[in-house]
Amino acid sequence: PGEVVLEVENLVTTSWPNHQVNFRVRGGEIVGVAGLVGAGRSELLHAIFGIDERLGGTVRIAGQTVVATPHGMINHGVALVPEDRKKHGVVLEMSVQNNIGLAGLGRNQHWGGLLNQRQEQLDSTSMIDRLQIKTPSKNQIVRHLSGGNQQKVVIGKWLTMSPKVLLLDEPTRGIDIGAKQEIYRLMEELAEQGVAVLFVSSELEEIIRMSDRSLVMHEGQIAGELQRDELSEVAIMQLATAKAAQVSAANASPSDVQ
Repeated sequence: PGEVVLEVENLVTTSWPNHQVNFRVRGGEIVGVAGLVGAGRSELLHAIFGIDERLGGTVRIAGQTVVATPHGMINHGVALVPEDRKKHGVVLEMSVQNNIGLAGLGRNQHWGGLLNQRQEQLDSTSMIDRLQIKTPSKNQIVRHLSGGNQQKVVIGKWLTMSPKVLLLDEPTRGIDIGAKQEIYRLMEELAEQGVAVLFVSSELEEIIRMSDRSLVMHEGQIAGELQRDELSEVAIMQLATAKAAQVSAANASPSDVQ
């Protein structure tokens, strides 16, 4: 890993207002976020990106504090691939080209606010080739693509912006084995190029396979961190459940225990 690209300090989300989250991700590193449903994993990504309000804390990108809005994050090289691609990742009735061009609308404008269609065409052609998106043409309506190819469109939309930090929320949910393998290879490729990758997954096998290290969340806070050689289903579940509960019990007052 290279220098620290993403730094989260004392971050407090609206879902867990009594807990703070602290961690760092370096360039070229793939960090998985594990935990049970409701542990606050997706909420953490949303707060980092500025979709959800932050009750406290700071997010720094390459050492610079960033305003807590999606616009501010995008301008500093942060991208978020959401969990529900159909609701939040693509516009189903728009073409592959138009969807891939969404993230770069501000960048791809001519003077006077007109869309630079040539640049949008170049971006879409490049991403279709790079990600091997299976589509009859760049003008195909996204609704008619398979789930895996829709997910590639979501990712391609952000890759046109050359992100420094890629946030992935359940990146392989609802797609076939072949598409999963392609997304895994893409994550590794981006890390090799120096991108900081932070991903949430409910699949322990995916966390173990893809993570250089993993943060395990329990009730809105990081219960522990596991390095690559420490990763196992047992170790993750101990932090996500029993071990975290034991820590809470140990911190309880004598009257609480009685």
